Amino acid sequence: MRFDRILTSCICTTLCCFSFSALADEGKESGLQLLQVDWFSSGAAIQDLRDRSTKTFDLLDQNNSSSITFDEIDLSEMESEVPEMNNEELREYSRRVQAIQSKFMNWTTEFDEFEVVDTNGDGVWNRDEYELRRQNLQSHRLQLGLEEWDTDENGAVELHEFNSHLDELELLDEDADGIVSHKEAFKSENDRVISDVLMNRLVADEMVWTSYSTAAPGASTTQTFEVNVMRAVEVEKKSKE
Repeated sequence: MRFDRILTSCICTTLCCFSFSALADEGKESGLQLLQVDWFSSGAAIQDLRDRSTKTFDLLDQNNSSSITFDEIDLSEMESEVPEMNNEELREYSRRVQAIQSKFMNWTTEFDEFEVVDTNGDGVWNRDEYELRRQNLQSHRLQLGLEEWDTDENGAVELHEFNSHLDELELLDEDADGIVSHKEAFKSENDRVISDVLMNRLVADEMVWTSYSTAAPGASTTQTFEVNVMRAVEVEKKSKE
């Protein structure tokens, strides 16, 4: 089944992203929990999905302008502030990184990575460009992601754009019980809908542990899991084209 293939792929990829030397005891127990996928079967309440999406929007709208701009999701700029953060600020930072990575990081659009890193356009990478290659590629993927959401092309993402992928939820809810099951969700052509249904239950049950991964400073298991859910869904969709 499509669901089984995607779920197996994203779980395996997620578990491989972590340093088990640092999380051996806790990781072993939590990893087993992640493999128990019964908690996916009941799906997600439509109102919960809408509420969670709106809360994520509010988290990223740092200046309360009712829109999200690139400056508010630029992880490169945010990382430079980490050394000065206290514990509460680090927790907030981790939540923001999780949301930015899962909602805005574009892994599907193809582009010339060499040209993105070659910021001065001279055809070669100098030392500064080489050292900043990860940040520049990351920022470029985030810019592409923001442009995907920004349907009116005004350079910012408003709430109605951020929540627009949820407009079809009632149509997916075939039994009209107010809940979109994983079976109903996978009938959607929108990858974000599928990811939101899966992640809503994952977060609600708190069946993850927080740690630092290679994805980004302060990233949690939830963030890495959700990114890999999106990647797995994208691969599955491409295989059908």
